[in-house]
Amino acid sequence: MVNPVSSERPIQFSLIEGGPFHTVLAKLGLLGKDRLPTWRTALVLALVAWIPPAILAITQSLLYADYSGWGFFTDGTVYTRYVVAIMVMVATERFADGRISILVNQFLQARLLDADVREKFRDIVAQADRRVSWSSVEGILLLIALVWSWVSFYFISTVSVSGWEEWTTGGGTQLSWAGTAGELLANPVFLFLVLRWFWRFLVWTMLLAQVARLPLRLTAVHPDKSGGLIFLAMFPAIFSGFVFALSCVASSSLIKSMALLPQSQAFIWFAIGGWVLMMALIFLAPLFLFSAPLYRAREQALIEYGRLAQIHHQAFHDAWVSGGRDTEEMLGHPDPSSVADLNVCVEAVLDMKIVPLDRDAVLQLVVAAFAPFLVFLALRMPLAEILKWILGVIL
Repeated sequence: MVNPVSSERPIQFSLIEGGPFHTVLAKLGLLGKDRLPTWRTALVLALVAWIPPAILAITQSLLYADYSGWGFFTDGTVYTRYVVAIMVMVATERFADGRISILVNQFLQARLLDADVREKFRDIVAQADRRVSWSSVEGILLLIALVWSWVSFYFISTVSVSGWEEWTTGGGTQLSWAGTAGELLANPVFLFLVLRWFWRFLVWTMLLAQVARLPLRLTAVHPDKSGGLIFLAMFPAIFSGFVFALSCVASSSLIKSMALLPQSQAFIWFAIGGWVLMMALIFLAPLFLFSAPLYRAREQALIEYGRLAQIHHQAFHDAWVSGGRDTEEMLGHPDPSSVADLNVCVEAVLDMKIVPLDRDAVLQLVVAAFAPFLVFLALRMPLAEILKWILGVIL
């Protein structure tokens, strides 16, 4: 007999492959044999962003006495943006691609869809796969990155902050050579990768929204207490590297801003807590798309299993209590066992969750979002107080 699970044709879906940027990396030989980015890819892109402004900062500092670009090498935001964040965002793409493929195919392999719905599911996934590769989207993302970078550095050039990005001369303040390289190259690379990850997250969210509207075969008594959908709780970990990269940038920016404008300890905790909460809400939100189908499945199961339990237990009562049968006859009889088994099923339905979420999914996101701030807190607060807060969150 052919196993219906093993005979199901797997879906080829990727949030990573596709698009002009991926094609450029392939032509430059920066992808592995599986056409996915490697650590070498991550390192090359980080160096492309960091080296040009670094060289120009040194060159202009040596040529002009009224400019000092050495602050480029002591600016923590430079390393977190153009080295750490870029490397993490690119290096985690391989992990993300494998996990996403597993989650998509689980809907078929776990038989969560009837035969007449599977083709519709394949169409939804194919549509999402095309969205990832849209050239027009990457063009828009690049344009946004360039405009965003230009606005940011234009603001810097109009404010006297005595940083490596600006050069104050007799004619006023303007961007330095390193600042120009940051505006036109380093920052757009960083922003483009950030926007590209957010686009992937949006594509994944739209895919889940469409799947949640399909007639899913949810099992109310499934031991995962989520109707068989708890595997979806794996997906936030796919974006934990991206969250970590964003938090590294946020943490270094907080350190830099606190040096210029100190704030109270209460404000610091509020800022960090708000950031961690925002990251958790954003990247856990897609799981709530399945609340409606899970709620309906639980509600229907409560009625069906409740009816079954009522009929069965009433028959048991009539036979063994009202019927006056000898209790010794009950020994070894299957009726008590069936009562207990049915009670377990009803309890499982009552325990069913309406969001396929578990503690590990939340913890992974919280750790990824909070960990980069430990450096900042270590500079501002006693270690014992930091550890006390961490243990309070985890435990």
